[in-house]
Amino acid sequence: MRVFDIIPNNFFNLLSSKNKSIYVNCLLELFRVYEQGSILGMDKDLARQVIIDYLDLNPLEEELEDYEEEETILTNRDRANQILRRLEKTEWIDIDVNNNYEEILNFRDYSITIIEALKEITSESYYSDDEYEGHEFRGYIYTVYSLLNSDYGEYAMVLDQVYKNTLAFVREIRKLDSRLKFYIKSIVDNSEIKDLINLLVNYKVELVDKAYRRLKTSDNINKYRANIVKKLEAIQEDRVIMEILAKEHLIKSHNNYDIALMKVNKKIDDIIDIYNSISYIIDEIDEKNKVYVNTTIAKIKFLLSNDENVISKLSKILHFTAESIKDNKTNKAMNVIKPLFTLSSYQQISKTSLYTPRGIYKHIESQFLEENDTNLEQSLKDEFYREFEVNYSEHVIEKYLNEYFSENHLIKASDIIKNNMSDEAILRLLYILVYAGDDMNYYINPLDRKINNPRFTIDDFEVIKGEN
Repeated sequence: MRVFDIIPNNFFNLLSSKNKSIYVNCLLELFRVYEQGSILGMDKDLARQVIIDYLDLNPLEEELEDYEEEETILTNRDRANQILRRLEKTEWIDIDVNNNYEEILNFRDYSITIIEALKEITSESYYSDDEYEGHEFRGYIYTVYSLLNSDYGEYAMVLDQVYKNTLAFVREIRKLDSRLKFYIKSIVDNSEIKDLINLLVNYKVELVDKAYRRLKTSDNINKYRANIVKKLEAIQEDRVIMEILAKEHLIKSHNNYDIALMKVNKKIDDIIDIYNSISYIIDEIDEKNKVYVNTTIAKIKFLLSNDENVISKLSKILHFTAESIKDNKTNKAMNVIKPLFTLSSYQQISKTSLYTPRGIYKHIESQFLEENDTNLEQSLKDEFYREFEVNYSEHVIEKYLNEYFSENHLIKASDIIKNNMSDEAILRLLYILVYAGDDMNYYINPLDRKINNPRFTIDDFEVIKGEN
């Protein structure tokens, strides 16, 4: 059956209208109350009051597009009735009259599916409470593990549920991977320090805490993978079970036993392949996590750079050269810094010459540092490592935070960010975000308020000490 044989033609008008945000927010709020109510539906008066409450907290900046009477001043009750009529007109809801002559609201079956999707898409909906934990990995994998280790004998049902839960797990992995790509792309799209810091906070809370860390620890597939693969291979080797499974697939295979058996084998092979290859996908997600964190910090360092930083770096190079000359290591110093300033030279062949030189193929000079890294004098690199160890290592950040935690188990970023804070202090704040987690025993919680600093404005957040 085709999609628009089920969904009305004007259904998506609600999502493309000028006031789409208002309609979607009211839908989500209605649906939240609807799910908590009677299985028979929701009283229309209650539905109206839910929308009125939302409009009281979120006043409209302009009237809805359906409103045409300019002279009449609408109340939120009028607007709530207007929204309910629009939802009914676009067939998101039905309003029926029961035997007691009460108007009852119910959501259409297809609209429930769409609303569930909208809930999952946004992390800032009305459903982002403590019970909502984002990506659910352990539930799918543990269900697969439990089903395969059960003794119920319902082999067809078990295999079907194992297959569905495995695909659901892969879907969550793909969503995580896609979200990581969004954050990596955001580094290119944003050139403001405030935007990059806010994105790093969101990344830490939304992806790392709710998904990535769980995938690596409590939801780690390696706890169950070997057992799952072993059980699936055992099923394939058991002729009795395979015969039972094949019989269950006969109807879908036009009563051809061989085709049914082939389909069962393929389904099991597909599941095994997924579990055997999932570690490679997780490795790729690991790499993307490192790329995002390192590139974000590198870009913020670049944006923090100014003339003084450049002069400082040049001074370090000159200081290194001067010290080397004092130690009678002039040639060595020149060899170290020469690639930084070398200009390519070219020779011109006489036009009258009959000799045509062969093309010269050589590496660009700027690749020197990468290609000859092992032979390069370590002095300059060591200085940068010393700077990192002094200011940004885990030990330094832990000591820095413990000074705050000695007085309070909770620190706000607004308590750390001062008007005259240095570049090093800003970078230290970034590493606080990067190191947050189980190992360092502190966590990040975003707050709905701004920090107004002379250099940038960012969203405030809490640094919360974990339990000892």
